[in-house]
Amino acid sequence: MKSTFQFDIGTLLVAEMLICLIFALVLFILASRFRQHRGIRQVAYAFVTASVGIFVLVLRGHMPLVLNVLVSNGLLMVVNLIFYAGISNLLGSRPRFGLPVAAAIVTLSALPYYTVIENRTDIRIVLLSINAFLMWLNPLVDLMRYRVRSVIVRLMMISILLWMLADLLRAAATAFLGAPADFFTYNAIQTAYVIIGVFSACGLGIFSMALVTREITTSIERSARRDPLTGALNRLGIEELLAVEVERSRRTRVALSVALLDIDHFKAFNDTGGHAAGDEVLRNVVDAVSHHLRPFDVCGRIGGDEFLIMLPGSTALDMAGVCTRVLREVASLPPHTASGIPPTVSIGFTQADIYDTVVDLLARADRALYAAKNNGRNCAQMELAALRTGPLEAPGTSKPIRRSRIRRAASSMRDFPS
Repeated sequence: MKSTFQFDIGTLLVAEMLICLIFALVLFILASRFRQHRGIRQVAYAFVTASVGIFVLVLRGHMPLVLNVLVSNGLLMVVNLIFYAGISNLLGSRPRFGLPVAAAIVTLSALPYYTVIENRTDIRIVLLSINAFLMWLNPLVDLMRYRVRSVIVRLMMISILLWMLADLLRAAATAFLGAPADFFTYNAIQTAYVIIGVFSACGLGIFSMALVTREITTSIERSARRDPLTGALNRLGIEELLAVEVERSRRTRVALSVALLDIDHFKAFNDTGGHAAGDEVLRNVVDAVSHHLRPFDVCGRIGGDEFLIMLPGSTALDMAGVCTRVLREVASLPPHTASGIPPTVSIGFTQADIYDTVVDLLARADRALYAAKNNGRNCAQMELAALRTGPLEAPGTSKPIRRSRIRRAASSMRDFPS
């Protein structure tokens, strides 16, 4: 007698439920360690909710049919929304819930009719398949729009795309071929779909773990280059970027200007108001500097009270304007409450030459900084390299920057009132 092997839908659903629980457990462990990443916990909740929804589905014969259909499928729709929110948080994008929520409401409103009044399993399957396709559409679009097209993101896109394709094929096949009255009765179409669901759960779990791991690694690397007190880059971070920008300026002959900023008499804040007073002054100065920087300009803390400002694509003339505005804003800050001392800063700045190394550039800015201090503090001084080659060009033009013009513009800053 010839026997035919058949997959049991109930067994497949239990396997999918266990897979979701395993991924949820691992993600919750990661979420407890990296609490700043809300997306990890949200993805973990999605897998837990999926396992609960599948468990309710398995109990179909032990509870009223309409209740089982609404609860199990409602939970699976919630899974999609939570998963979408978690992935969006991990990618740094903003989720758009309009389409998935509308699809879920319409589908859940129609299910009772085709369960109680007309017990039509085939229509319910078609409705749920179309709903699943629509609910996965926004996550897929957001992944496609994500600025970093890594292998992980591409694989997750492929996994979601295959699942959406399976939903469409299931809806079409069920509409033309029909479905058994009982969902758990063997049917090639539904069994194939459940098998695809098991593999999709594995795929989404693995890719979610990979995405979480990548975001955690990126966050750790970013934290290693960020000063926790002020939020500015630390010495490692700013010097890495400076090396890159110096090389780019040399290669493209686009201007680059840097400035060293030092808080005047910083020790007095610590001595009179304690370290809390000094910390507050540091944060206030960084805020004042940041207000006058473009999104691609950089400020980094390279010492106790010393900061490096870098303006890619900007001449010393541009830097002179930024320094003037920073000096004015810092000078306008009220005296610190505990110490009673008004904060001021001294700045030395320069423009990169095509033969400059990072050491040359910083040394020249440092000499200009000491000149500012010797000139009475609360002012800015400039020092340019000797004119050894053709001048650098201002970005977006073919006209050379005249150093005499820069010197005249910067000279107005030398006697900034203290």
